Amino acid sequence: MANQMQMFEEIWEEREHISELSGKPLLPKGHYQWHWQFLHVLSKGSYPSYRLNKDNIMLALPEEHAIQERFPVFIEKRDKLRRLYHEQRKVHNYKD
Repeated sequence: MANQMQMFEEIWEEREHISELSGKPLLPKGHYQWHWQFLHVLSKGSYPSYRLNKDNIMLALPEEHAIQERFPVFIEKRDKLRRLYHEQRKVHNYKD
């Protein structure tokens, strides 16, 4: 994948346009906050190899972005991805 915006475009085409946290409808493409609806579950700074991993992205409303840790579905996804990340590091013995 070339860049983050390309990944966001692909996700938008592939997924339903509802928040994966609350089930509410998302803002339409073209809205000035559109790109804020793509949440990195594992942070880009701590997990740079997951920056362009579509599985590491959840769709949510901009106001949910700031409180994502309050949603059990987010916590479950984060914990699952952390386990996967650490398993991959053990198997491949690589550094991020």
